Amino acid sequence: MLLGQLALWAYLITSSLSGQETLNNESIIKLVKSGLGEDLILNVIRQQPGNYKMGADDLVALKSAGVSERIISAMLARGREASPASPEAAAPATASRTSINRPGIYYKKGNEFFELISEEVEWAEKGAVKSFVSAGIIKKDLKGTLAGPGSRNFLTHPIEVIFSLDAGQSINNFLLLPMRVNKGQRSFVVGPVNQKSGVAKGAIAFGVEKLADNQFRMVLQTPLAPGEYGILLTSDVGSSTGTSKIFTFRVRL
Repeated sequence: MLLGQLALWAYLITSSLSGQETLNNESIIKLVKSGLGEDLILNVIRQQPGNYKMGADDLVALKSAGVSERIISAMLARGREASPASPEAAAPATASRTSINRPGIYYKKGNEFFELISEEVEWAEKGAVKSFVSAGIIKKDLKGTLAGPGSRNFLTHPIEVIFSLDAGQSINNFLLLPMRVNKGQRSFVVGPVNQKSGVAKGAIAFGVEKLADNQFRMVLQTPLAPGEYGILLTSDVGSSTGTSKIFTFRVRL
C-alpha cells in the first residue's frame, strides 16, 4: 500500500511539473495495473483533466483490463464535466436546480421536468420479505410483479432522470431494474449486491452527478434499450407497511 501511495505522489508531482497531464483510458489502465487502490485512482480522476473514450468497445476494454465500474463511472462523469458547454448545453443543470423543489424522481421532457409515477409492487415472498431485507440491504433474491403490461411514463432518448431526495435518504439505496412483460404483467428479480461488481443482482449500474444538496442526475454508461424499467428504493422494501413502491417508466425509440 505504501509503495502504491508513493507511486501516486510521484505521478502527481510529475504531472504538476508538466502542466497537469490529460488522462486517457490508457492512463487509467496503467494506474489500475500498478496496484493503486480504487479510492486513490478516483481522487486522481477528480483532480486531473481527462479525455476519455467511452464507446461500447472502450468500456469492454476497460472492464477486461480490470478497471472497476466505480472508476469507469468517475471517468464518464469527469469527461462530461470537461466537455465544452454552450449556454444551451448548460441549461439542463440550471433547470434541474431551479425547476424541482420537492422530493421525488423526475424526468425531462422538452424544457420541463415531470414526476415519475410510482406503482405498488406485489412480492412473491409476501410475509417473508421482511426477513429478506435489512436496513435497505437485500439478502436474498426477491421477485416483484406489477399490474398491467406497461408504465404510463413514456421516456425517449436522450433520457434525463433527476433524483430529489428527502432528508435522510441516500442515493445508494436506489436501484434501476429492467422488467419483463408476461401475461399482462411486469416482473423483475432483485438480489444481493455482487461483491466483485458492486451492483445488486438484476440491477443496471448507473452513476450520478450531484446538482445540489440532495439532488442528483442519473448517468448511464450506455443508453437504455426500449422496454420497461423501474427505480426501486430498497430502504422501503420490507417496511412496516408491508408494501413497496417502484417508480416506473417505458423507454421508446
